[in-house]
This record gives sequence, C-alpha cells and structure tokens, in this order.
Amino acid sequence: MCCCPTTDMNRSVRSTGLLSPSVSRSSCAGSPPSGGAFAKARTNATTTTSTRRSRLRLGGSTGRLHGASSRTVLGFRSPVSTRALAENNEVLESVLDIIRTAEARRQEPNFYDLLGIKVGAEPKEIKKAYRNRARSCHPDLAGEDGHEACIVLNEAYATLMDDDLRQSYEVEQEDLDFYEEGNPFAEAMKETPYTGEPLSKTVGLDHFANKLEKDDLEKQAEQIQKAVFVDENSCIGCMLCVNCASATFRVDEEHGRARVFGQWLSDEEEIQTAIDVCPVDCIHWVTKEQLPVLEYTQQHILTERLGVAMMMAGQGDGTADVFQKSKEFLKFLTQREEKKEMLIRERKRKEERRKAREEMQR
Repeated sequence: MCCCPTTDMNRSVRSTGLLSPSVSRSSCAGSPPSGGAFAKARTNATTTTSTRRSRLRLGGSTGRLHGASSRTVLGFRSPVSTRALAENNEVLESVLDIIRTAEARRQEPNFYDLLGIKVGAEPKEIKKAYRNRARSCHPDLAGEDGHEACIVLNEAYATLMDDDLRQSYEVEQEDLDFYEEGNPFAEAMKETPYTGEPLSKTVGLDHFANKLEKDDLEKQAEQIQKAVFVDENSCIGCMLCVNCASATFRVDEEHGRARVFGQWLSDEEEIQTAIDVCPVDCIHWVTKEQLPVLEYTQQHILTERLGVAMMMAGQGDGTADVFQKSKEFLKFLTQREEKKEMLIRERKRKEERRKAREEMQR
C-alpha cells in the first residue's frame, strides 16, 4: 500500500489577485519527502489558510492498527508486540484526531501538533518526529487510515523542513490575530478560511447534469464566463426562482431565502426566467471571478438576516449591500497579503542577523 511521495502543487489565481492553494498529496512512510519540486512550487505562491475542505476527509474506519505477530515496516521484517501495537494505535489516533478536528473546522491541521513538536524545533528534531510518526501510521500497519495520515504527515514534513515554506506557514498561522477584535473579515476567516473557490456546486462539462450549451461553442464560451448569484439580503423567500429552475435554486432552511445550489444545472432560458420573475430583483448574473468572493461574503461575513416581514414593512436598519461588502473584503485580502509578505521579509532579516552574530562569535 505504500507509494512514493509525489509533490504536485497547483495554484489558481482568483479575482482577488491572490493565489489559493490546492495541494495533491501522496503517502509514503518509507522515507521523508524531499523539499525539491514541492518546496519550489509552494514557495512561489501566496498561501491562504485555508482550507481545502474535502482534501482531509477521512473514511469511517476505526483508526486502529491491524494486529499481527509480525509486520514488514520500512523494508524490515520485525516482530510487533502487543505493547508496540498499543503505542502505534495511540500515535495514529492522535494524528487522525488532529486531522479530523481541523476538517470539522474547515481548517488546516497544525503541522507542529501533527508531528508532536514545538514551534522552532530544529531540523533534526523534525526529521526524527516525522520518521517515528510515519512508522506508526504506515499503511502496512494501519490500513487506509494510515494512508490518509501519512499524506498529511508528508506535507507537514516538507513544509517545516524548508526555511521559506516554514516562515510562510508560521506567518499564515498568526496573521489573522494581528487584527483588532471585531474585524468582520478576520473573524470570518478564523472560523472558515477563504479558499477562493465557489460555494455553489459545479459539475464538469461532460457531466450529465451540466446544462451549458453543447452545440453552439461560441455561446458555450460566453456561458462559461458567467455564473448566477442570489443576494439573500434582498430575497423575500417567494420561491418563484425555485419553481422556474429547481435544479439551480434551493431554499436555505436557516433563513428561508433562496440560494444558488449549483451553477448551470438548469439551462440559460430557465435561469433567465427565474431572474425575470423575481419581484425584488435579487438574482444576478456575475462573472465567474466574482462568484467566490460574493458567495463567501454572503454566507460567512453577512450572516445576519433581517426578517422578511420587517423588511417588507420598512423596519430595521435596512439590508446590507453584499456587492459593496465583497469589495471591502477584496481590499482586506490584498492588504493581508501585503502584511504577510512584510512579516516574512522581517523574519528573514532577523534570521540573517542572528546567523551573522553567531558566525562572528565563533
């Protein structure tokens, strides 16, 4: 079950001008993954906390190691005692608990916690911790759970062993704490990292449910560049859009407002009809670049909803402008990246000065 680690780093540029990570991991407990291509690709990209939500989803297996009188571990055949199995089980369960807790919070697991080391640990300590944990989580002993655990352990090792990646990672873990309490954007991103991906469902062009134009390629190219979005703050829950294009629109049970379930699950004529019959003009065509930030702003920043009855009666403070708020969020993201780069440069300067002092004292 053990496969050699590969390091494929893909980044997608969003309308924010930021880069959002999408990492492909592979597991192998035989030897630590090299910093090589993995480090080079990741260094050139600005990371977000984020979250790649489905990447850490684990199966429902027990997280227990398979008992046996002996196992082949790291190429050596050695007896596995009951005590050793118990210790390996404890390590595996600890690693899986960190991963699953992070997944539940839609966050990245803490790499230092995964390896059981303190922030600032030396490379030798990182390598030793990685080898011990990778051995305990080896797929030959732990099955599918071990495979999943090693995937994340490999990324933690590759990140912490590379100076540039490590500095970027540490700043990324801390930078949201620099903002004043009550900052709506920082608070939202602490709770749910912004990934730069749409929150509505999307399906491939060849998927049977995809209703993009198939025969007219010029029209298809135009359709691909746009998406549909519901301003939930203005929606009155009339359900007309759901009746016109039920595959595209659903009702958010918590607030009773319409929301786009999936992009292009209805044809353009059905979607346009839903837009035309909306009595409050709360459904809009937007560009595909605008969609992720608008959906995130709507669902994670503007979480308060004025009651429909109060809104219709003209009571309350009025409805928030999701388009204006999304522009403010984009500005926040840009400033955040600039601050992170500044902090990373400052850390590098301090590290260089420290090394220079140590060299002079020798």
